[in-house]
Amino acid sequence: MTATAPPSPEQLRNAAGRLVSALAAHDDPEYRLAVLKRLSRRLGEDQYPMFLRLLGVVAESDDEDAKRLLAETVATALRRMDLPGGALSSWGATQLPDNVTGMSAGALSGGFFGSSPRRLLGPVEYLTVWHLQRTQRTSLGADTFRRALAQLVGLLNHSADARALYPQKLAADAQNELEGAYTRATRERLAAIADAWRAGQPPDAVAQAAIDAGHVDMPAGWVVRDL
Repeated sequence: MTATAPPSPEQLRNAAGRLVSALAAHDDPEYRLAVLKRLSRRLGEDQYPMFLRLLGVVAESDDEDAKRLLAETVATALRRMDLPGGALSSWGATQLPDNVTGMSAGALSGGFFGSSPRRLLGPVEYLTVWHLQRTQRTSLGADTFRRALAQLVGLLNHSADARALYPQKLAADAQNELEGAYTRATRERLAAIADAWRAGQPPDAVAQAAIDAGHVDMPAGWVVRDL
């Protein structure tokens, strides 16, 4: 797979198979997490959607052992608070016009205001921010967001620890108003996902709860895309 050419379905399946084989090669949960994080790093922050697509391939498969293995690896990451993450620009940074300071917004990313406008987000948070906020990426469409989120929740439900820990993390994130990474609408969606997930709702219902939590009017001309 390359950054310039979209991978074929066969390439995605092969890559997902290699990931599962690498995870299954050792019994050590820490080793498995290292494998997952190494894949995320090798793809690079800008290709994090490819990482999400690989998770989706496993989620769509009939291999229950592979799903459990991947979900348990994510549970290890949650216990360590070390999820493989992708970078999205924070919502305020993308609104800085170039002519305000005489510098581009990108020139401020070195910590001009004490922190970088870009931060790493775990899979669920990434999907939610990508769908709801203006970032460096073209916005993710609602149908694609709903489908990808339901797939991810269904995958992670194969681990009791992931099913318990991820909603706890999302609920905590939803309460954090000082971080600057999430708009109010995003925090409302994260809280809705956490509530429905903790209540034991099926994956499709958890994803629908995120959609139903609030309506966001997209600005005129805001283009959306698929994953």
